[in-house]
Amino acid sequence: MRLVATWTRWAVCAGALAGGFVAAVEAYLVFTRSERTLASYAVPLALGCALVAVLVLALLRAEESRVARELRTARTGTDALRSLVLRRRSQAPFFARLFSTGLGTAAVWLAEGDSAGAIDAMRVGSALMRGGRLGALAEVVDADVERCRNNSVALERCVQRLRAMSPLPNREAELYRVHVLVKALLQQGDDDGAAELVEELEKGAGAGEGPRDNNGTADDDRRMYATWLRVWFDMDAPEGDYRTAGAQPIAEGDLRMAALVARSQGAEKLLEKIEARLSSVAQPASSG
Repeated sequence: MRLVATWTRWAVCAGALAGGFVAAVEAYLVFTRSERTLASYAVPLALGCALVAVLVLALLRAEESRVARELRTARTGTDALRSLVLRRRSQAPFFARLFSTGLGTAAVWLAEGDSAGAIDAMRVGSALMRGGRLGALAEVVDADVERCRNNSVALERCVQRLRAMSPLPNREAELYRVHVLVKALLQQGDDDGAAELVEELEKGAGAGEGPRDNNGTADDDRRMYATWLRVWFDMDAPEGDYRTAGAQPIAEGDLRMAALVARSQGAEKLLEKIEARLSSVAQPASSG
């Protein structure tokens, strides 16, 4: 489900620009004291309004793709890729900025650890790009800003806000919400909260319409976040912990994917634990 290029936003934006176009023609006729009436330009005006509607739709869909790409980059992109995205964003043409939101850019800034840059990016977004599903995404980005403060009060507030939210209907936005929640739990050290989230992630619960495979189970991205939590909190330790009863062993492929994304995020301590787990998985295989 789309975040930006919704039919409601398209109708409002196209209607506003078309109305401005018609008003400009009317003002021109009045200013020049033309004998022609606005009705005599009905056909050119209709064509112009149709062109405006098509242009607005194209711009909104381009912005939809850009926001999804930026959210994905914030979650899994390397330092070089994040820097490239931020440079390209600063070079966007003026007219395109009328139909742009700074939320995706803010997410990338937060992945870089720059909360001030994220706050600035959220402020410069177009007024036309506020509310609706983008409003829910803005809540997630704001919670991520709190997570970056990295103190107990801010982390608790971040977790509570994200837990209270309904799953977002857009795939990339929902995965970003999960990403921020997982990182907050890792920083907070809340093993009970992590265990609860792992259960949801591995069942594919609360994933909205996108993040599940054809069998209704969790997709690769959600399993990767579950792997982060299971490894960090040692949920597969053989102590018979009630939180891990009946848990399936982590597949080697999931561990490798988790290590790859942890490396791109600069999570060195998490990466060390995942690589240690990979080594323990590889040793029995080699000895066999």
